[in-house]
Amino acid sequence: MDNKAATEQKQIKIGGDVITIDGVKGDKFLFRVMINKTFKGYIQKRDGDYYRLDGSDIHNLIFAKICHSLGN
Repeated sequence: MDNKAATEQKQIKIGGDVITIDGVKGDKFLFRVMINKTFKGYIQKRDGDYYRLDGSDIHNLIFAKICHSLGN
């Protein structure tokens, strides 16, 4: 049986950092963020805007770049 990824993955590069954004299976509005293979938190889309969930360790500038990337 072929296994397909349940969610789409997006990678962006900012300076020397590689940011990987994965959709979370079962919730098309929730995204897992990894920076240089280290988990940094979740981003959720609500009413057309993106929000960092409590406990996320995503720098403001990186968050802005991620939101821009997800919006395209």
